[in-house]
Amino acid sequence: MQIKTYSLSVLLIVIALLAFSMQIRADGLYSLDSAVQEAIRNNYLIQGTVDQIKAAQAQRRSATAGMLPELSFDYSAVGLKNQPYLQIPHRPLPVFSGGKPNGDYVYLPPRMYMNGTALINWEIELKQPIFTGFALFNQRKLADLGIDITRVQHEEAILDIGEEVRIAYFNVLRAQKQVQVADERVEQLTSHVHEAQHFYDRGIVAYNDQLKSQVALADAVQFKSQAEANLAIARANFNTLLNRDLAKDVQLEDITSVTAASYDPAALTDEALQNRPELKALGIRVQQAATHAKLAESEYYPHIFAFAAYTQAGQDGLAARNEYQNQYNQMVGIGIKWTIFNWLKTNDNAQQADYTKSAIKNQLHAFMNAVKLQVQSNLIELDTAAQDISTSETALAQAKENYRITNLQYGQQLVTSTEVLDAQTYLTQAELNYYNALYGYEISLAKLERSLGRNDYGK
Repeated sequence: MQIKTYSLSVLLIVIALLAFSMQIRADGLYSLDSAVQEAIRNNYLIQGTVDQIKAAQAQRRSATAGMLPELSFDYSAVGLKNQPYLQIPHRPLPVFSGGKPNGDYVYLPPRMYMNGTALINWEIELKQPIFTGFALFNQRKLADLGIDITRVQHEEAILDIGEEVRIAYFNVLRAQKQVQVADERVEQLTSHVHEAQHFYDRGIVAYNDQLKSQVALADAVQFKSQAEANLAIARANFNTLLNRDLAKDVQLEDITSVTAASYDPAALTDEALQNRPELKALGIRVQQAATHAKLAESEYYPHIFAFAAYTQAGQDGLAARNEYQNQYNQMVGIGIKWTIFNWLKTNDNAQQADYTKSAIKNQLHAFMNAVKLQVQSNLIELDTAAQDISTSETALAQAKENYRITNLQYGQQLVTSTEVLDAQTYLTQAELNYYNALYGYEISLAKLERSLGRNDYGK
């Protein structure tokens, strides 16, 4: 019975621990991937690029509609103060009989009324472009390129947010370690102050040794306050990227080590030139400029369209009654508009597009060089960070041992308080150097992968 009770108690404890762990995760325990994914879902800039894609798709549908028949309806109603009439000269008109004047004359009235005081007209027209010098085709091509460039901008926004979140993530972890180091420093120096006070009270050490330890403690307290402020700022920055409350607590999965990899600089450069969305965007802009040139050149050609219309005119609201002329009419026809001369405006517009294309090409080549340099620089920084981890790890072990030995020697009055404070300073700096190297490697890796255009978090 006791065994069953014990087993049930253990089971309940395990369930409670699991529930507590799940609650912590629900309340904000993030892995690196989950943090990036949440930022992508919630970030306003990324949501804005999605809207830009939808806007470009609407523009494409609009450009396609311009190639299809257009049906329009026009209606006008005009009220006149005076009834319109035709003034007729008061002259006799001979009367013909059998093809010859018979000697009689008639007189027309001096006025012939042409319409009433109400003029009602409406028209339904169907219009279809036939040839526009390829203008409509190039407008739709520009719309297609617009969709392409907004998708590239969406990809770029994801890469930017991914990099920023990764940097913010490890900045929070680094700031937490700095606070931890600061707490340890305050604790160590507090213990040293008490020990120095004990030796001073016994007349073993001088008063200035006691003062040195107190000044060092005050400096440690100040360093701790600054570290806590830096942590609050790092957390606020992280929360901003994930669109969370700035003051909300942040729980992150920590790392204890990194696995440094070797990279082929040439392969990385090729990857960057292939994947960088900024290069893709510049390439699309070159195509846009070339299409704008063709669009401008469309004015060299005649624009031809066909139309069919039904019109009706009258004196009532629906133009159903007309006492002066035919009430309705139908028409079909072809229209041609051809700009013969416009002071070389068409040529200048085409040249403007050509020069713009050339300028964007130069920007593209310049940015390719910048990408190559950025990849090489980030790779060097990553290699340096990997070396710093090994160096700082060794230095940290040495600083810990040095502090332990020096502290023991001070207890036996074999060294002075100054040496203890120096050993503690070395230890603090070694710890900070190690954590800076550890998290700095991950930050350098994030920058390198951003410069390569790697997108592991969604399109």
